[in-house]
Amino acid sequence: MSNLKKSTQRLLSLLLTLTLIVSLSGCGMIPGFGNHAPTAEEEQQRFEEYTDEVFLSEVQLNIINLHFTLAHPEEYGIEDYEVTLGSFSEEDDKESYDLIRGYIQELEGFDYDLLTPEQQLSYDIFMMYSKDALKGEDFRLYNNYLSPTTGMQSYIPTLLAEYTFYSEKDVTDYLEILKLLPSYFEDLMAFEKEQSEAGFFMPDFEVDKVVDQCEQFMADPENHYLIDSFNLRIDETDFLEDATKEDYKAQNVLLMQKSVIPAFDYLVTELKKLKGTGLNDRGLEAFENGQKFYELLVRDSTGSDKSVEEIQQLIIDRYYSALEEILNLTMEDEDVFERMDDCPIDLSDPYTVLNHLNTEITTDFPTPADLPFEVNYVPESMEEYTNPAYYILPPIDDLQNNIIYINRGNLTGGTEDFVTLAHEGFPGHLYQTTYFYGKNPSKIRKLFSFSGYSEGWGTYAEMYAYSLSQMDDAAIRLNELNKIYTFSIYCLADIGINYDGWSYEETIDFFNSMGLEEEVGREIFQAMVEDPALYLAYYLGYLEFMELRAEAESTLGEAFNLKDFHTFLLDIGPAQFEIIAQRMQMWIEEQSDTIASQQALAG
Repeated sequence: MSNLKKSTQRLLSLLLTLTLIVSLSGCGMIPGFGNHAPTAEEEQQRFEEYTDEVFLSEVQLNIINLHFTLAHPEEYGIEDYEVTLGSFSEEDDKESYDLIRGYIQELEGFDYDLLTPEQQLSYDIFMMYSKDALKGEDFRLYNNYLSPTTGMQSYIPTLLAEYTFYSEKDVTDYLEILKLLPSYFEDLMAFEKEQSEAGFFMPDFEVDKVVDQCEQFMADPENHYLIDSFNLRIDETDFLEDATKEDYKAQNVLLMQKSVIPAFDYLVTELKKLKGTGLNDRGLEAFENGQKFYELLVRDSTGSDKSVEEIQQLIIDRYYSALEEILNLTMEDEDVFERMDDCPIDLSDPYTVLNHLNTEITTDFPTPADLPFEVNYVPESMEEYTNPAYYILPPIDDLQNNIIYINRGNLTGGTEDFVTLAHEGFPGHLYQTTYFYGKNPSKIRKLFSFSGYSEGWGTYAEMYAYSLSQMDDAAIRLNELNKIYTFSIYCLADIGINYDGWSYEETIDFFNSMGLEEEVGREIFQAMVEDPALYLAYYLGYLEFMELRAEAESTLGEAFNLKDFHTFLLDIGPAQFEIIAQRMQMWIEEQSDTIASQQALAG
């Protein structure tokens, strides 16, 4: 990701969050063992069966979630499922939290000590995730499902454009989704009206952006990219007769005209009616209990157990440290600014760049699996409000399906394009995801979304990739420092606006003090109001990884091996950082014991 905008790893995160706190219908308690205590083998089997049942139940609650998680659900025993997009109702929300409490109670019924280390890891992640989720119970109307960057009006078209047709059932499911969009958006707007009546509706500047986004989506319905992409996918299938293909194409065109475009037009109409009803055009702090909700967002976004005050001080320290080093570096090398964006690598072909990265990272990372990938470009009508690039997670049973999207409207032609591909590809999201899935972890791990881990890893990948850019050391270091400096500014503004309660004027003063014009400050202010805690996932996640690395290096000394450290992080996979830190202590002890044994043998 570049320009500090949201990248892809969370493309499904909102859907995953909604489906994780959902129904256990059809997934009751696994029977116990009567009067005798279970053996370790019995308890391990019971836990595996329980988590598999939770996974199968959860994954069916949203058709998009199901499709992007399992390419072939029938191979998991899922054949008769409802095509639904979920609900925003208060009733369903209350039921979800009751069911989270059920998760916690059922997890407490297992003998933790009898589980395998891998199962204990899944247990810890699941339990902590559930307890964290419960803390959001009283904040339903604080959520924003229509932000310009991460809203449903943006996610759904993106996912529809990449809805792979593995079978004819996928085609018919896709068409059913199109039929559902009007009622889904009606349900969403009912939630927005609730927000409006309670004083939680979005500010006018956000309404204008979402309306403009929807109008761009509807601008040319007869030549729409969702028609072109559908036709291409249909033509590529080998399980449909030609006549059937043409029939499905015609159905898609009709549904675009009769269902999809009217659904987006409805959003525009209803949002315009609600414009002006938002009572807060500042950050979350202006709402009652807004600081508390922001704390929950920060926890959810980062996976860090640091308080907001601790995070703020950590970032301030990094900001001043980076600024001082930038000043010293530029005083020693006056021309370094001119070289920092002059990447010697040919960036004209993203496939060549990604293959170069794939080869170069093997020095410090485990050898990547030899998996295909595809690079596509964001449709022109979506460029203004779409991320610079994003990677769409493959289903866990189809790791061959790896797609990176590039937004040509955000290309710079320089170094940032190179590290953006590293963020999305190698050693970033594509690499980390396929590596972890390739380890065949418990299926329930797919249900959890940890942006701090995934986007922190993506940022870590960017910072590492500067060293592969073939620039001189000073230019590499200036790029690294500039990214730290920029992230620090964004995140301090985020905290200032949403936690400390900065006004627009105070925010502009903050940016003016750093030499930035009001227009830049206004754009950042609005972005932080629209998506609180978003940038913290990228930066604090990165800082957490760097803290782990510093501790491992300090403890192991000369015995520290960067490739082994990366292997440890990748093997653990997405999780809360305190859980990763706990496991790292165990890993360090194992490394120390191994080194001691080797030294004893050598002696």
